[in-house]
Amino acid sequence: MAPWRGGLPGRYGVALLAVLLATLLWAALQAGAGPLLAQLEERSGDLVWRLGADRKEERRIVVVDIDERSLREVGPWPWPRETQARLIDRIAAAGAGQQIFDIVFPDSLPGSEALTGAIARHQPVTAQVLALEQGGSPSVGALTGALDWPACPAPFATAAGYLANYEAIRFARAGHITPRVGSDGIVRHQPAVICFQGKSYPALGLAALMQGTGAPDLSLERGTGWWDPAWKLGAPQLTGPVPLDARGDLRIAWHQHPDAYASVSAADVLAGRASAGLLSNAWVLLGSSAFGLNDSIGTPFGGMSAGFLAHLQIVTALIDGRTPSTPRAGPAVQAAAAGLGMLGLLALSLRPWRAAPAGGSAGAAATAGAPQRRPRRFPVYLLPLVAIVWCVLLWGGHALLLTRGAVWIGWQAPVLFVLLFGSTLGILEHARSRIDRDQLYAHLSSYLPAPVAAALALQPPSGAIKAVTRQVSVLFADIRNFSAYCDTRPPEEAAAVLHAFFSTATRVVEEHGGVIEAFQGDAVFAVWNGSPDTARDGLSTEEGARQALQAAVALLRAIHGVLPDPAPAGLEPLSLGISVETGPAMAGSFGLARRRTHMVMGRTVTIASRLVEMTGELAHPILVGEGLAAQVGAAGLQSMGTFLLEGMRVPHHVYAYPLRAAVGNDTDH
Repeated sequence: MAPWRGGLPGRYGVALLAVLLATLLWAALQAGAGPLLAQLEERSGDLVWRLGADRKEERRIVVVDIDERSLREVGPWPWPRETQARLIDRIAAAGAGQQIFDIVFPDSLPGSEALTGAIARHQPVTAQVLALEQGGSPSVGALTGALDWPACPAPFATAAGYLANYEAIRFARAGHITPRVGSDGIVRHQPAVICFQGKSYPALGLAALMQGTGAPDLSLERGTGWWDPAWKLGAPQLTGPVPLDARGDLRIAWHQHPDAYASVSAADVLAGRASAGLLSNAWVLLGSSAFGLNDSIGTPFGGMSAGFLAHLQIVTALIDGRTPSTPRAGPAVQAAAAGLGMLGLLALSLRPWRAAPAGGSAGAAATAGAPQRRPRRFPVYLLPLVAIVWCVLLWGGHALLLTRGAVWIGWQAPVLFVLLFGSTLGILEHARSRIDRDQLYAHLSSYLPAPVAAALALQPPSGAIKAVTRQVSVLFADIRNFSAYCDTRPPEEAAAVLHAFFSTATRVVEEHGGVIEAFQGDAVFAVWNGSPDTARDGLSTEEGARQALQAAVALLRAIHGVLPDPAPAGLEPLSLGISVETGPAMAGSFGLARRRTHMVMGRTVTIASRLVEMTGELAHPILVGEGLAAQVGAAGLQSMGTFLLEGMRVPHHVYAYPLRAAVGNDTDH
């Protein structure tokens, strides 16, 4: 099929235009609303975590929570160093396998020797904060736990300051607790490593994993495989590499519902009220959910959650090897998903569906001589809906990969493109089909009465009789002596005369509110009030009759400049005979669904057709039936007497429009 047809794009042209427009719109949206779209994608990830969060109790990591009850029972924070040391000892005595602090001890206060001793005995992983975005931040305490790297590698950011523990405990392993807060306040990433003064400091979860597995250091390498992340951290002691994104961040896997983690109040641990065995062999995270300590973050599960929830999720994912990664081939996978969606929509819009007639297969129907149904195509208005379904499937695949495979591919780019393409293709196809339908209607209305064509265009094919009976006025106009004229003149000349007559008759009839029902040989058949939809005409029977008579008079006057005058030598002059009548008639469609015709039929039509044949015999160009005469009044008409018309059983009174009035200057009856 050619891409362009008759000056308008065909199906392939529409498809090409849809691809171009969708691509331009997609690029414009990515450029103008990229951050908003990225945030929408991240929020959809939040929804995935909420819907698929595991609520099974997690006992490998237990929270010792400095909660509101602890502050009421033990006192306001910071607690005395001796109390803090006693809490560490109690956790160790309960059998904890490892202690991880989401708390920084920046000041050396009275009693710090007790805390220093407890940390030295039990070797917890302590916390420190590195300021990434706060320019000119002060540096407090002593940083510790730097990786044994010669310099700060490329993907990691450099801090402007820090908040670390006091100098006496710099021997303890530490990890930073600096989050990467999204523009909407939700924490979804954490820098795996942050640099300061040429040294590299790992995140708290990584430091805990290193201490728990005995890994002395970490190695960094670029991803090389198509399914590898941009960067990988690894060590021989780890079960697998830790995936990082292009800027060196860990994506937080919110696999566990917050309620899945076991938690015990710090006050209960200090008072010996904690359940026996709860902390045995568990990694214990010491943090605070108390509102007054200002350690709150936004998570997919709530806007104000305890900060230690992020570290719980990071450590759990690191232990299980389920830290989400974005493969280097992610953009290619997204492009492939968008391409598949586009090809599917193109296949639906371009490929016709061939349906066999009911009651048998297509082959059997052809063998029996039954007509084949014409090819059907997918409804264009459903293309956007198909695009939406495809996009839902894409999002579902993204969610499944994230929750089951810990792989973040991303969905907004292909989904946006498929939605734009489906909508654009649907709109363009609909516009093209409307143009085609308008062209078809224009052609149809040139062969059928315009109201009939409009009604048929909105109806499916049917083999039933669709007709109504109403009061109509009809006009027949016939060129007398035209057959003899055709026998002696070239066909081109006869066709030109007929064309001029049909054009003039159409103009006159329509100017007087009528509709050309048919061209029958060298005759014109027109109707008033014959539309399938009576509301289209809006004429009373009397008004229709009056306009039909006026049209007859106007046509007789207009035809004088159309028919050859004088007639060619040896031929009778061409003249026009016109008849008009008013009465009941049936108007509608008849025949099989595959071949129908529109007709106005009945006694009134028969009378008018007989009267037009009598115009020559009675030497009057316009004859009027008694039905129309009764509507307009017979005072201005000339009675020609009563005649038994051919094919009729009852005589009919015939009237003539006065010849002088018909050919004069007065067009009114």
